[in-house]
Amino acid sequence: MVPLNLDRIQDWITAGRLNPAEPITLKELTASRAVHSVKDGVKLLASGATKLNTAVNIVVSRASQSAIAAVEALGGTVTTRFYTPLAIRRIRMGQMHPYLSLKWDPAAMGNPALAVPGADSLEERVKGMGYEYRLPDPAGRKDLEYYRDAKNRGYLSYTVKEGEGPSLYFKPPKESLAKAKSGQKSRKAKQKEENSLW
Repeated sequence: MVPLNLDRIQDWITAGRLNPAEPITLKELTASRAVHSVKDGVKLLASGATKLNTAVNIVVSRASQSAIAAVEALGGTVTTRFYTPLAIRRIRMGQMHPYLSLKWDPAAMGNPALAVPGADSLEERVKGMGYEYRLPDPAGRKDLEYYRDAKNRGYLSYTVKEGEGPSLYFKPPKESLAKAKSGQKSRKAKQKEENSLW
């Protein structure tokens, strides 16, 4: 991952190379040359956090907790999003949307700063929003767990139900296990009574 520090973002905004009114994505970062030779994503780091004085809405591959805290303290948002090397190349060539995909649900995410007209419709996201290619979503367990975690501001965090964790190996709390076991015992006892001859 290519590191991107908060002070660099502020320098690029001050120089007019990045527009803080629009979402800052991989496409804008590479076009403005804020990052170079991106192959597998961009990681947002908190170096120079005190220098950042503009609220930004940024979409990156990964972000440190201190960088997330610094951006959100100013009223901005950080969203982490999965990218493949091929997707990054196609985004840079303008053949793919920088963050919309099938699992990107703007209504469920509740981030109006990243709203795109027509993206609420699943049909439009399936069609790729008019782009030649559609952006992929993660398939590996580690990637899915990272982007399902609200702590990481993952774009799939809306898929985690209340009371669950981001892990795909979620275990229910012990109380519900005890209730399930007691329910099984009572069913087994009823079946035994029905099957008895006397």
